[in-house]
Amino acid sequence: MDHPGKLDMPHTNRPLAALLVVVTCLWVWPTTASAVTPTQRDVRYSDKYERSVLDFWQAKSKTPTPVVIYFHGGGFRAGDKTHFHRSRMLREYLGKGVSFATVNYPFLKQIDNDYFAILRHTEEAIKFLQGKAKSWNIDPKRLAVSGSSAGALISGHLGHGTKLGISAVFAIQQPIGTDAMVLPKIKRGGPMTILYTRSNTKDRVHHPDFAKRVYDACQQAGIYSEVWGTAASGLPTLKGRVRIEDHVMGRLLKLWKLKDSEK
Repeated sequence: MDHPGKLDMPHTNRPLAALLVVVTCLWVWPTTASAVTPTQRDVRYSDKYERSVLDFWQAKSKTPTPVVIYFHGGGFRAGDKTHFHRSRMLREYLGKGVSFATVNYPFLKQIDNDYFAILRHTEEAIKFLQGKAKSWNIDPKRLAVSGSSAGALISGHLGHGTKLGISAVFAIQQPIGTDAMVLPKIKRGGPMTILYTRSNTKDRVHHPDFAKRVYDACQQAGIYSEVWGTAASGLPTLKGRVRIEDHVMGRLLKLWKLKDSEK
C-alpha cells in the first residue's frame, strides 16, 4: 500500500487540492459552554485580504502574558475563527494568566490557489500580535501556535519554518500536505511540538502516520515532542480521563513558568 501523503507537489498542487477539498475538518471543542466574548474582535492584522482579521482575549495580569494563537481548519477553503470562541481551553485557562487569539486567513480562491502563500500570510498575524506587546500586555517571546487540519499545517509552518520565536506547537489532526509543508522545515532548535490525532487509519486526509512522522522528525532533530491519539488511531493515549487540551496547557504552563503547571 502506498504510504499516505507521499504526494508530488507541482505548482498547481492538484493532488493535494483533490484530497483537502474532500473535508472541511474543524476541531470540535468538547464543550457546551457559551462563547467567551473577545477583548478585541475582528482586528485587522493586514490590509491585503478581507479575511485578514483576528480576535484576542487579554488575560488579567500585572506582567506580560503568553499567548496561544489558534488557526481553524477547513481544507484552506472553509472555516472561521469564531468556532474557537467556545473552546474549553480558552474558558479554563484565560483566568490562569494565558491570553488567546484566533485567526482568519485567506482561502485558496482569494490567493490564486497557492497553499504556501497562505502559510506565509499567516506570519503577518504573529508579527501583528508581537507588535501589540505593550498595549495588549503580551510577552512576544512566549507564543504558542495551534490549529486543526489546515490549521495544523499553518502551526507547523509558523513554529518550524519561520524565525518568529514561536515557543510551542499544538497540532490537531495533522493532515495530508505535511510532507511538503512541515517536514522539510523541522530542524534542531525548533519549538516544543505536541500532536493529537483521533482519526483511524482509514482516514486518508488525517491518517495517523502524518502526526507520527512529524513526531519522528522532531525526535531526530532533538526537539521535545509528544504524539497522542485514540485507540482508533493506534497512537499512544493519555492515561485516565486527562483531556488533551489540559495536558497541553499543563506543558505550556510549565514551559512558561506559570502557576498550576504539571509537576
